[in-house]
Amino acid sequence: MATRSGPPPKDPKMKRRRNKDLIEAIELPSDLGNVPSTPSVDPAWHSIARQLYMSYQVSPQARFFEPSDWAQLRYVCEFVSTTLYKGEYDAETPDFYRLNLDAAASMVSALEDFLTTEATRRRLRISIDPGKTTWSEPLPHWEELAEDWFRSLKLSGQSMYYQSTDVAFAVLVAEMIHRHIVMGMPGKMMATITKACSLLLTTESARRLAQMELAKAEDDSMDAHITALMEEYAQDI
Repeated sequence: MATRSGPPPKDPKMKRRRNKDLIEAIELPSDLGNVPSTPSVDPAWHSIARQLYMSYQVSPQARFFEPSDWAQLRYVCEFVSTTLYKGEYDAETPDFYRLNLDAAASMVSALEDFLTTEATRRRLRISIDPGKTTWSEPLPHWEELAEDWFRSLKLSGQSMYYQSTDVAFAVLVAEMIHRHIVMGMPGKMMATITKACSLLLTTESARRLAQMELAKAEDDSMDAHITALMEEYAQDI
């Protein structure tokens, strides 16, 4: 008769649950007010970097920030400012708005650490109640595609979860899209920009990965609006 080899089976009560979620879910109201005692913004920074830094002062997730967070955020915003100025005032091509690929990827990656976008907050199980967020106007120098992309965010359902940091990050991404277009749209930059767009949940794929489901209005006005847009595009072709 065959004998069983190996260690005896463990008691089911003693088994360790390996898929246990170790990240505690946190819920925040949207009206926590300004974060007190934050370091002031550097007036010499590029306007986009200034808007980005100040957006954290009115975003609820910054309630978790320690002095080290603010110090590192100032360092990151200094880098954002320097990167944007270098492209904007390039001596060889002053009107070309060049943007270094490595610098662009570094900006996007570094800003994820500060819970800047809803995608990152959801990944870390931080839920903030939807509240009123102030939207800035598109910058006047942006290419039409960049401006249309930025305006589309406010009209999209996921924007109800945006905080001030999401809007400021969107301004930075729209600037990147603008410069990408002016530079002739090099392929490698596309991956960095589409990653940044995903952090703003701009596509259904990104929203599903973030476990966000938007309810669609079932009325004729939406269908009519889509039809009108399709007819307008067809006329432009």
